Amino acid sequence: MKKMKIAQIGPLWENIPPPKYGGTERIVYYLVEGLIKNGYEVTLFASGTSKTSAKLISVSHQPLFRKKIPWTNIMYPLLNITEAFDRQKNFDIIHVHLNIPSDYVSLPLASQIKNKVVFTLHFPYPISLGYADRHLVLQKYRHLNYVSISDSQRKGGKNLNWIKTVYNGVDINSYNFNPQPDNYFVWLGKFKPQKGVKEAIIAAKKAGVKLIIGGTIDYLEKDYFAYFQNEVEPLIDGKQIKFVGELNDKQKNEIYGKAVCFLNPISWEEPFGLVMIEAMACGTPVIAFARGAAKEIVKDGETGYLVNDIDQMVEAIKKIGSIDRKKCRERIEKNFTTDIMVKNYEEVYRQILKIPSV
Repeated sequence: MKKMKIAQIGPLWENIPPPKYGGTERIVYYLVEGLIKNGYEVTLFASGTSKTSAKLISVSHQPLFRKKIPWTNIMYPLLNITEAFDRQKNFDIIHVHLNIPSDYVSLPLASQIKNKVVFTLHFPYPISLGYADRHLVLQKYRHLNYVSISDSQRKGGKNLNWIKTVYNGVDINSYNFNPQPDNYFVWLGKFKPQKGVKEAIIAAKKAGVKLIIGGTIDYLEKDYFAYFQNEVEPLIDGKQIKFVGELNDKQKNEIYGKAVCFLNPISWEEPFGLVMIEAMACGTPVIAFARGAAKEIVKDGETGYLVNDIDQMVEAIKKIGSIDRKKCRERIEKNFTTDIMVKNYEEVYRQILKIPSV
């Protein structure tokens, strides 16, 4: 049987893989490398400085974020998407990673070749964010092939042609299990209100525990930058609340592994939450608000706790020592590795192409 030829259309805003922050870019990297390892012929459409074993095709040499091009720009994503679709005859499958509004332009392009195109949604279904216009576009093209990254993500779009839920995975070998944590808690992510860093700080202060926070400050998004400056930065004292900036993979592995617990008080229907499985891969339990995919990732009372507000988070912090850190690692090994994720995407491709499962 001939090798399946697969196009992966990744985001242009950051390198693949990202040097530090970049959840979707990291997942695209894991998927591309896993598919190549399994014998597929993969072409990646991404920024020119991306590092990949695939054939790389780029319409922008640098990531757009590094060129200070805002997320609202539609022209570069349009060039990236059409570059792939113009070559559609070269591929058996075109896999589009929908990440930002400009990616929606790929939907009408796929309508005529729907039997070889699949979309993974890396954002909450838009109706949950109040975007009725984006919901209408998805509804118009609901017959196309869609993959969700959690079951909770499908709310509001139940009539889309969902092929499968494929959970994101981590390279388990990149995260070391640590049975003996230090005396601090941790929050990592992008500094925006929905991610809950302010709430994590408040919970840590109420519980009287140390908290390390780190992640990306988006200087191009004025609202996010103002949130960090006005609501987060004043709460950082360098002692109980310590800011460590944006971390690379090696630094994250160390920070996660030595933490007592990862705090994740999200205020949105987050479709997945890669930080939770990264922490748990190190054996670090998670206390999360019971929103979005948190209910599918965290096993309440076994790998952490699901709570509804800051006061409940404080109570959970007090009893986090009862969680067996080995259970956290085992849950990732059984459900959320890159090997499992790649295998599930292979099944998606075979289903679309009507190839019998192996």
